[in-house]
Amino acid sequence: MKSNWYIYNKRKNFKEISDRFKISNLLSIILCNRDIVSDNEIKMMLSSDIHDIIDEKLLPDIDKAVDILHEYINDNKNIRIVGDYDIDGICSTYILYDSLKSINANVSYAIPDRIIDGYGINNNIIDKAINDKVDLIITCDNGISSEEQISYALKNNIKVIVTDHHDINDLPKSALAVINPKREDVKDKYPFKEICGAFVAMKFIMRYYDKFLNGREQIINKYLDFAMLATVGDIMPLINENHIIVKIGLKSIKNTKNKGLKKLLSLTDLLNKELSTYHIGFIIGPLINAAGRMDSATLALELFLSNDDNMIDEIAKKMQLLNNSRKLITEEGYNTTVSEIEKKYKNDKVLVVYIKNLPEQVAGIVAGRIKEKYYKPTIILTDTCDENEAKASCRSIDAYDIYSNLCSCKELFLKFGGHKLAAGFSILKNNIDILRKTLNDTCKLKDEDYIPKVHIDVEYPFYNFDLNKVKELNTLEPYGQGFTKPIFATKNVTANIKNIYGESKNIVHINLLKDNNVCKSVAFLDSKPLIDRLDNNNIVDILYYPKINEFKGSVSIEYNIIDYR
Repeated sequence: MKSNWYIYNKRKNFKEISDRFKISNLLSIILCNRDIVSDNEIKMMLSSDIHDIIDEKLLPDIDKAVDILHEYINDNKNIRIVGDYDIDGICSTYILYDSLKSINANVSYAIPDRIIDGYGINNNIIDKAINDKVDLIITCDNGISSEEQISYALKNNIKVIVTDHHDINDLPKSALAVINPKREDVKDKYPFKEICGAFVAMKFIMRYYDKFLNGREQIINKYLDFAMLATVGDIMPLINENHIIVKIGLKSIKNTKNKGLKKLLSLTDLLNKELSTYHIGFIIGPLINAAGRMDSATLALELFLSNDDNMIDEIAKKMQLLNNSRKLITEEGYNTTVSEIEKKYKNDKVLVVYIKNLPEQVAGIVAGRIKEKYYKPTIILTDTCDENEAKASCRSIDAYDIYSNLCSCKELFLKFGGHKLAAGFSILKNNIDILRKTLNDTCKLKDEDYIPKVHIDVEYPFYNFDLNKVKELNTLEPYGQGFTKPIFATKNVTANIKNIYGESKNIVHINLLKDNNVCKSVAFLDSKPLIDRLDNNNIVDILYYPKINEFKGSVSIEYNIIDYR
């Protein structure tokens, strides 16, 4: 897909930052281009010390919550953890349940069913808690928008502590305590808002163990891997303290003591290997999410809680089968959706597509892929249990705030929520065409908004890199959401294709020549347009990222071609 290239133009004193932190000018440019400029922010991006994360005592209501929890544990009260069915909810539930169970708390857990219950705590879960004589519910990765349900629990003599990380509209006033880094109603606000639910849960338990058991380090050592999994899997920005826990977690996961997690690594051929955010986001994360999408999220939770080798093997293999099934269903749904768009909606500004019989569990994935293919705001609608209703998953592009645009049509929705780039709603099927027409008639996107933007860190000849410079770049890893991998540009490069590999012919090895300097590069791009381009004129501008390549004891620099023109 065609993209527009822009060079960052951040006017900062790069040399002053370089001198202060003893890093190269290149690294200071990369940090400043991502608006990481304060001493504390830069320190966190360069840190590999877990003790540099923000003090958990700064989370609102945390001491109030741990005091309540301590009282309920001492009185042997019945405590229930209520999580969510995605990777963040599963990891959050595991951290809270396992840590409390290990100190003999009277604790159980509940995770809603994606189809039957929907997201978060609900009256069905509370009714089961009433029947089980639960005294205290602790939510994780949900609860911040559940005043109605929490009030219902309170009326039935069940107290609730909320631990969550989602945006706040109205605080749930019926909760005993609300631990959420996004709270603005407190005097001392938590200094970083974008941590995941599992990290909130881990900090809650860190504070409990620190205050009553002198075991804060024990919690970090045992659950850091799971906070890392959730941070990457829930697509949190990899800046500030998130960068620290992901950097350390990617190293520590190799030596994980959790048998279930170790089994997943083994099944995916990742055991004892150096992992990146790619491996978590695209291999391990989908395996964990597949349990909640295709069966029950409790499968993944049982995997992490079990010490029975046979049970672990059985569950892990089932999760792998579920993920394979999810891939097939997603591919079928994607192909059907593309066909529908090509026939009816290709020229629409906003894609609103109802696909009959598309499983709800994969609608969000299909919406994301369609958005990437057409680079348009995308709404994919699927069937629900009620034949008159449809449920939507929405994904958007940078130039279109899908939440605010949907707000202008909210009278059409039965349920509705979301944010700028993603949303969801349910709607009567006979209102779908009205929604499509309204969104397209009111859409103010210009032609250039439909072209992806690529931001270049600096124009930098590829031959200026040596091994030391590439190693220094690696000190900024991990890269990912909110902290993108640097992109460098070189103009007027002679490019000659050497080899083409892969079933899809999308791994292209290219020799690059510039100013009598030759290097090897690889492009993970469709080879046909690349061949056509180079046959006509093999002088190109390239966007690239350098990496260290080790093969049979030989160490060299290889350049990943990101884009060309």
